[in-house]
Amino acid sequence: MINFGARGHDVTDADTVEKLAVGLERYGVHNVQLALPRQFPDLADASKINPGMGLRFRRVLGDHGVDIAVLGCYINMTHPDPETREALLRKFEAYLANARFFGAPVVASETGSVDANPGRFTEENFTEDMYQESLGVIRRLVRVGERFGTIVGVEPGANHPIHDLASTERLLADVDSPYLGIVFDPTAYTTPNGRTVEGLDQVDLTRQALERFGDRIVAVHIDDFTVDEAGIHRCNVDEGGMDVRGILELIAQARPWIPVILEETKDEAIARTVDRYGDL
Repeated sequence: MINFGARGHDVTDADTVEKLAVGLERYGVHNVQLALPRQFPDLADASKINPGMGLRFRRVLGDHGVDIAVLGCYINMTHPDPETREALLRKFEAYLANARFFGAPVVASETGSVDANPGRFTEENFTEDMYQESLGVIRRLVRVGERFGTIVGVEPGANHPIHDLASTERLLADVDSPYLGIVFDPTAYTTPNGRTVEGLDQVDLTRQALERFGDRIVAVHIDDFTVDEAGIHRCNVDEGGMDVRGILELIAQARPWIPVILEETKDEAIARTVDRYGDL
């Protein structure tokens, strides 16, 4: 069985936690990646997040059979401006401190960029200097995670310093803490030509990732994509060219019941995906 979840903000009419809980239950998923900045921005500041907020979200979602698998706090952890970077890191640390009240074992982010606003594919992120920048920040966050019993989930990707299987494996060895986990997204590793940095397709990438650091994967993202001359475009599952079934079969065998969180698959397309693949 696939333990499907969804990003909260992919339930597009959910402007309250009650609506979110009802929508997720209706679509047949049992966990959520909750990103307060994307869905409830008025609640997302580091100064506002608190134990009571966490307990309320946990209670309302739990009443509908939904767990918070991942608390999303996606930041540019290597932001080029030191003051901005420090504010972002303190926000992430506030999420780590409060995650247990939400019932979330993981707080997740990507691993930064040379750009103030990440998103551009550039090999400037692949330098040793950028690796060391990212490593230093992640070590800091993991120390905080260890204090509060919360896993720092990093999502490697081709637009970031931790961009391929080798840099992912290196990071895990260099930090060497059970409070660092990988949020594995085969599409995130994909470059604008539709292949990964290593030149692999997404099924081969998944197979190798599971062999090399599968025990450190704490959540999986699944989002399909198309490719054209402008690059890669994410879309609902089964509306692109990725072998979703092949990836899910590998995940189900290697990591039973791990949260598999749909991304860019919205509303009724969530239910359609659960119906098609939930029994794998």
